[in-house]
Amino acid sequence: MRLIQGIFSRPNKVVALQRIDLSRNADPVQSLQARLERVDRAIGETSRALIQAQAVSVRSMFSGSSDFLGGIQKKVVESSARNSVSWHQSRLQEMTEERRQLQNQLDRLTGQVWPKRLRRWLLWAGIGAAIIVASTVFVMGVFTAIYLLPIWGTLLLVLFLSQRER
Repeated sequence: MRLIQGIFSRPNKVVALQRIDLSRNADPVQSLQARLERVDRAIGETSRALIQAQAVSVRSMFSGSSDFLGGIQKKVVESSARNSVSWHQSRLQEMTEERRQLQNQLDRLTGQVWPKRLRRWLLWAGIGAAIIVASTVFVMGVFTAIYLLPIWGTLLLVLFLSQRER
């Protein structure tokens, strides 16, 4: 019974219209756009720092220190590079989530929620249709190859026998 209720009951994703408090902020759209720009800049800086940390990690892996102190130094550098990479990745995920939430708020204020949602649905429908068409063509090709096996086998047998007689 719960399974049937779970299938037919939709999660409550209703979002009410938002009131804009003009006393706090003169133009909430511009402030959200400014915050989005700041977050975008921070995402870019973090991405560059992540690439640099990964480059340090790769360089430390390929450094050829064979003595005892060089090995210890290599382990320390690799460990700190790994820690730096994981920190930058988690920070990048947090900032990306913050950017998504800010963009969602901006879309709600500017009335772009449904057009964007419709575009996203159409994109997924197009991708799904392309996958279905590609898999259908592939399956038809496999069935055609299986269907033509006796013909190709006969042709190869005739070719083999004719070359054997010469």
